Amino acid sequence: MQMCIRRLACLAVLAGVLAMLTTTASVPIKITKCCTEVSVMNVTAPIVGYRIQKKNPPCVRAVIFETTEGEVCSHWRQDWVFDKIKELEKVRREKKTTSSPTTGGTPQYHI
Repeated sequence: MQMCIRRLACLAVLAGVLAMLTTTASVPIKITKCCTEVSVMNVTAPIVGYRIQKKNPPCVRAVIFETTEGEVCSHWRQDWVFDKIKELEKVRREKKTTSSPTTGGTPQYHI
């Protein structure tokens, strides 16, 4: 009798594993591109925007500058990075105060 219960338990576990495998196989896996390493060098291409990436391995904490030549992963503790963010935010605030809200939609700001 005990042998029969063990076999049923093993079958139940096997059925559960197979059920999990078939349900996860049908869900698309989303691959997110992120910075896995950063640079400490100044960005020479014109910067048009930025975003901050939080640490979530394998992704590292970084400031991602959007340039006219693509994206650059920069180290968030560099002084020049902090200065560039302040500069970009100042420009964004100035554009925000000079834009007219009569366009009817939600304004979008590009730095």
